[in-house]
Amino acid sequence: MAFSPDGETLVSGGRDEVVRLWDAKTGKEKAILRGHGKEDWVHSLAFSPDGKTLASGCNDGTVKLWDLPKRKR
Repeated sequence: MAFSPDGETLVSGGRDEVVRLWDAKTGKEKAILRGHGKEDWVHSLAFSPDGKTLASGCNDGTVKLWDLPKRKR
């Protein structure tokens, strides 16, 4: 798990091969990012300093870079 630089988003990953973005204040799911292989664990997550990109690492040795959805104001 990791918090975005602005503290508004929490990201999680795990055994289900997806990355989930959560609203840190309400706990509501904001987005699901799919793309890691079937039955692969997402075990590493990190935001870029500007919060626009997310890196996720998987147990198959791959790293994915995600352009994050724009925030609604």
